[in-house]
Amino acid sequence: MVLGWFNDGENTKKDESEVAKSEFESACAETHEDKKSRANRIKIGLRCRAVIDTLFIEGAKEFEKFHKEKLEALWEEKTPPKEPKPNNYQIIKSSQGDVVGYIPMEYAQSVYDIASEFQKKDISKEHAINLTQIVADNICNMLSLETSFNVLDFLRDEQKDKKD
Repeated sequence: MVLGWFNDGENTKKDESEVAKSEFESACAETHEDKKSRANRIKIGLRCRAVIDTLFIEGAKEFEKFHKEKLEALWEEKTPPKEPKPNNYQIIKSSQGDVVGYIPMEYAQSVYDIASEFQKKDISKEHAINLTQIVADNICNMLSLETSFNVLDFLRDEQKDKKD
């Protein structure tokens, strides 16, 4: 009986992920230009922005941990850990409460790779913002949004504060 409860929770997560992917794909396939269709594409776009921001933060943290563990493993002559992989489904806050957001895996991997390079200080904050913005722009094009949404506002704000 308890096992059934755990399985139901797993099915719920899977269902929410399937819904998130379906909503994204449906929004990308939208051809109508009515107010309702545009509003839906914008809603999905805002979810994508939240997923990208979350993935960048998560990726930076995961890669910091990964690089530390990799160095320790090399030092101790042990097998190094496996490189972290992104989860292209993220739980995000919305006006309706927590929802699952989705972006295609290739974009999630790109964001993770950019976060890793930024974490290792291989690229600057500005370059990380620009590269991640390109990912966001591609997603906005998929969603046929007239204007792209800005990502990594937290890094933009830090950068602006340092200039002031």
